Amino acid sequence: MSISVITAATSEPLTTAEVKSFLRVDSSDEDTLIGVLISAARAMAEAYTRRILMTTTIEEFFDGFPDYRNPKDKDIIYLSRGPIQSITSVKYVDSLGDEQTVASENYRTDLVSEPARVLSENGWSATKDTVNAVVVRYVCGYSSSSDVPAPIRQAMLLMIGEMYEKRQDSIKQLPTAAEYLMNPYRVWTFA
Repeated sequence: MSISVITAATSEPLTTAEVKSFLRVDSSDEDTLIGVLISAARAMAEAYTRRILMTTTIEEFFDGFPDYRNPKDKDIIYLSRGPIQSITSVKYVDSLGDEQTVASENYRTDLVSEPARVLSENGWSATKDTVNAVVVRYVCGYSSSSDVPAPIRQAMLLMIGEMYEKRQDSIKQLPTAAEYLMNPYRVWTFA
């Protein structure tokens, strides 16, 4: 599976003012650098937790509908990012090569579980034997920066502090405290 960003977030989880206060920076000379560090820390936090931090629309691609060995689970698509606000569409390439959209009444969603799930009501249709035959478009992320869990925001501040102080590639991994802060928020998938 892979994902593609359709509509990127329009804001960051931390403001320049918050970061400058944390770094004890008084001037505006390095505001551009601090903005870049905020974006970099968000990207690192998103990669580590598999969460999208600010509202973003993405598409997730699968080579076909799931075919699990356990009959109870055979009609469940597990989505790899969270938290999910809504499912926009489920599309697939049918056996003739035409794109089809699954009617929303033909599937249920579980947006509370992590990973979130899309469950077919009556089984999924056959797809063409091709890569990325199934595409799920969904809106994920937190609605506002204040909704981003405080431990993730604090981890970002620690990462920014490390990058601001070092200004070179001396970091071999995330700061240990940042990992501990983000561990409870990781989204685990087994696909």
